Amino acid sequence: MRRSRWTRWVATPALVANLAALAALGFVIAATADSSVCGRHYVAGGDDVPFGNEVDTSQNFPSHLISDHLATYGYCVYNLAQNGTTSSTYISGGQLATTWNRAADLITLTVGEQNSPIVDLIDSCYQKIKDNDFTGALSCALSAYSNSGAYTSLTSNLTYTLQQYRVIMAGRPKLVVAVTGYPNPYPAASDATADVPQLCVPLIDTIPTCTARWLQLPLALTAIDQTFQKLNTTIQNAVKPFAIGSGGRMVFVDTYTKIRSHCMQMDVSIKTTVEHPEEDGAVHEHDSQKDFGCSSPWFVKQSDVNTTPDYLDPAAIGVLTKESQTVSGMGIHLNEDGHTCVSNLIWEAPMIDGTPLKWRLGVPEAPNSNICQ
Repeated sequence: MRRSRWTRWVATPALVANLAALAALGFVIAATADSSVCGRHYVAGGDDVPFGNEVDTSQNFPSHLISDHLATYGYCVYNLAQNGTTSSTYISGGQLATTWNRAADLITLTVGEQNSPIVDLIDSCYQKIKDNDFTGALSCALSAYSNSGAYTSLTSNLTYTLQQYRVIMAGRPKLVVAVTGYPNPYPAASDATADVPQLCVPLIDTIPTCTARWLQLPLALTAIDQTFQKLNTTIQNAVKPFAIGSGGRMVFVDTYTKIRSHCMQMDVSIKTTVEHPEEDGAVHEHDSQKDFGCSSPWFVKQSDVNTTPDYLDPAAIGVLTKESQTVSGMGIHLNEDGHTCVSNLIWEAPMIDGTPLKWRLGVPEAPNSNICQ
């Protein structure tokens, strides 16, 4: 866990002299091309996503918004985000109050995924997927989906926060607010369905038990995806009236669609040894490997998951004497490519009139749809 940080560009000799020391403390220095002072302020708030869980400070999307886009126009970033922030603790934990004091020209907000029980999508449901407990993962996702109170609470907290932003806008009429949704890190259910035979058929003697277990995965992935979509729809619906009533200066940013084809890797390798008494004790080894994930993942790869796939027993023919399974590449937090995509999606986000967000900031760049490829 990295500690919280917030960043400011101040052109003083002391800053130049102590640049290395500040970098060691985890600060991000937003260098400007033609400005000697930080004339404009970008305030990033929210949870693990803007904080940059599992990536370096310079790799999260607020830092990329500065380095890739905003620094040229005299911006600095205050990244107030903290791991574990919910829509409620954003209000009560100080981030909202601090935002009031930062004279913001741009605010980004990312909250909702850490709200209980929605957070189970990247916590207990994720653990069940890693444990091959796909029916448990399905139940976990359905529980998060069906908890209507969680989405009502999220809507209420977002409404309060956006009302506060609108008050800030009254004194800063050029302020722009972008509220982001969430990507789904898991593989698509349709892809998983097609992958099951490719994983199980090479195992020969344990095809039935392998197939029975892994065909449960697409059902869990479907429920997980539906819950992510419900989360994003809830956030989008909360933003809609403010997008209309704020002079077109608030916007929901869809991060789900563009990142969907860059889900986590889920490379499954199974090895089995089967003894065949009916063949005078002959021993057969059948191994299989299949990646259920995306070919170009934008999520940080976590440690390999090594398990004993007891679900393969009993073998259809012979006696299963040894089995092992390794799953590589799974992860739920965006890597730098994913964060770069989010920063670009914010920069190019279509406002209510169809023009990109960057135009609201006074940036005279042509719209760019060739992002997040």
